[in-house]
Amino acid sequence: MKRNITPWPVAAALALALTVPALADNWIKLASKPGGKVRMEGTSSIHDWYAESAIIRGSFEVEPEFLTDKTLKSVKSLTTKEVNPKAELAIPVRSLKSSSGQKMDEIMQEAMNMKEHKDIVFKLKEMVLKGEADAAGNAKFDATGELTVAGKTKPCNLEVALQRLDGERFKFSGQTKLKMTDFGITPPSPNIPGMQRITTGDEVIVKFEWLVGTTAPAK
Repeated sequence: MKRNITPWPVAAALALALTVPALADNWIKLASKPGGKVRMEGTSSIHDWYAESAIIRGSFEVEPEFLTDKTLKSVKSLTTKEVNPKAELAIPVRSLKSSSGQKMDEIMQEAMNMKEHKDIVFKLKEMVLKGEADAAGNAKFDATGELTVAGKTKPCNLEVALQRLDGERFKFSGQTKLKMTDFGITPPSPNIPGMQRITTGDEVIVKFEWLVGTTAPAK
């Protein structure tokens, strides 16, 4: 008599495939809220510069316990590597406004090939709690993801801070360093009439504050 035995690696994979969707079915989605911002800071041969945007589109998906458990101990996606939270952010390139005015906005948009790639996109891959959350439920995480700029995608690691605001609103903040050339962007070197040619530093610091919240009060 033949016995049908499923090899254990296949059985484990099937179990995982069945478990993860079931786990994610009751997750909550926190959507972007007004009040967030992203800021890029860099250097040039004449002065330091920055560009800011107040538009961050996106959402954060996590277990419902995230809303009520300030210790986060019951939120597996943030305290273990068994399952990961989901998040995708997009910043329109056109929304970035330079400290040096409209001409520099145009130079920046051209350097980032805005016609072909309208958004800067970050996709979260993993986010794990560092230490413990404080009494107010604020916490820090080690996060990894993929950052896409000018159509080129690179790994991105950063520390993210969580702050619980009033009601069911939350603020994620952090910063990271990157190089324009890593994304195939040549640092702008504009030749402006009446001025010496400007050279721009390759390294940029990106800082963000992202506000998210429930679309309706939890019951």
